[in-house]
This record gives sequence, structure tokens and C-alpha cells, in this order.
Amino acid sequence: MLDIILIIIAVVAGFFIIRLLVRKFPYLANINVNNLPEVKANRQKQLILQNRLYRLANEFWVKIKELVEPWQDQVNSRFKNYYQRLKVIEKDLQRRGQERLSSAISKSQTLDEMLTQARQQINDEDYQAAENLLIDVLSLDNHNVEAYKLLAEVYRARKEYEQARETLEYLLKLTHESDPAVYFSLADIAKQRGNLKQAEEDYLKSISLSDDNYLYFLSLAEVYLDLDQSEKALSTAQRALILSPNNPKILDFLINLSIIIQDQELAKQYLNKLREVNPENNKLIEFGEQIDALK
Repeated sequence: MLDIILIIIAVVAGFFIIRLLVRKFPYLANINVNNLPEVKANRQKQLILQNRLYRLANEFWVKIKELVEPWQDQVNSRFKNYYQRLKVIEKDLQRRGQERLSSAISKSQTLDEMLTQARQQINDEDYQAAENLLIDVLSLDNHNVEAYKLLAEVYRARKEYEQARETLEYLLKLTHESDPAVYFSLADIAKQRGNLKQAEEDYLKSISLSDDNYLYFLSLAEVYLDLDQSEKALSTAQRALILSPNNPKILDFLINLSIIIQDQELAKQYLNKLREVNPENNKLIEFGEQIDALK
């Protein structure tokens, strides 16, 4: 019971205190803090400090300008001169680059024209003129792969097989042994010189680098036939025919080979194919008679 009475007294006292504050609130709101002496003194100190810092900053900036101004024109002049020099250097580099490019293009055109002329001379069997011209090409560009190939062709045409072989072997080094045509040419030379095993090896190397050239397979098949390896010759020639199905030269070889191994049905098959793709071939009648003679 006592607790309840105390609570009631506390609530009533609080009510009277709140009522008193509410009555005095308008007077408290009208008090201007800015008019207090302490506040005025602090603000005056802040204004004096700000003005002093502003004057010091202005004085510092004026002194910096006084120090830099005599050098400004000189710095600007040097920078302008340096910029102009850079522009001159840039134009000079552009001019030299264009001159080198023009010279390279002119040289390339000259070499192409000389190689074209050399090919024509080879076709005309003017081998000495072709050799002289190709040597001139190599004097301008001693790494010209096409010139070495044509030079080897000249030596082969003149049956100078040793010179042709040496030229091709140097070309192998130049092409990092990655050109199948070089191995093919070496194989042809070995075959012409009667070195059939070496020819086989070089033809196989050319095929390993390019297995989509029917001529490589047909040439290898011819070597196998010369080596009396008929089965290898047949399978290799058949691979050539897959790459070039309507090639009369391959069909001619396969008909001859079929006759040699006495396979009449196979010979007839290839003869019919040859008749289909080349009906005016002069050897059709002769082949027919040879096939009919097989038992």
C-alpha cells in the first residue's frame, strides 16, 4: 500500500515540474547565445586567425611568383625548341621509313621479274642464261628459296646431278628441312642416278611432310615397281588415285601394274575408268588386247 502512495506522489511531482518548464519555455527560446560574452570572444579569435592565415598565404604565393617569373620565359622557350626538334626527328624517321619501304618493294619487284624471266629461259631450254640470271638473283638475296629451286632444276636438266644435289641439300638447311618439294627433287635425282633406296627414302620424307600430293605417291609407286615390290607399288598407286581419282597417268600406271601382276579383273576395272575419263586415249586398244591375253 505504501508503494502505491509513493508512486502517486512521484507522478504528481513530475506533472508539476513539467508544467513549470512549459510555462518558462518561451523565455528560454528568446535567449540569444550569440550575445554571450564567451561566444563573442571565441568567434573574434577565429576571425583574427583566419585573416592572418590568408595574409600569410598571399605573401607566400607572391614570393613564389617573383622567384618563378624570371625563369618562366626561358622554360617555355626551351620546351618549344625541344618540341620542334621532336617534330623534325619524327618527320625524318617517317621519310627514312618510306624510303626503305619503297626500296624493299622495288627490290622485291625486281627479283620477281628476274625469277619469271629465269623460268621462261628454262622452258626455252636456255639453261646457261637461266643459271646466270639466277646467280644474279642470289647476289641480291642469298636466301631466296625459289632461286635455289630453279637453279637445281637447271642443273638437273643439264644432268649435272652432283651440283643439283648440293644445291638442294643447302636448300634443306635454308628451309629447316620442312619443304617436301626439296625432298621430292632429291628423290628424283637419286632415281635418275639409279639409287632407288635413296629415292624411296626421300619420297617417303616428302610424303611425311605433305600427304595430299598424288605425285609424291605415284613417284614412290614407280620406285617400288623398279624394286620389284609389286604389292607396295599397287597400294601406293591406289593412294595416289584416291587423291586424284580421274588422273589418266595414275590409271595408266595401275593398268600396267595390274597386267604385270596378272590381275585381269583389276586391270579391266582401271581400264574402264580410263575409258570413262579419257575416251580418246591412244593406249586403250593396246591395253584391252593385253588384258584379254591374261589368263
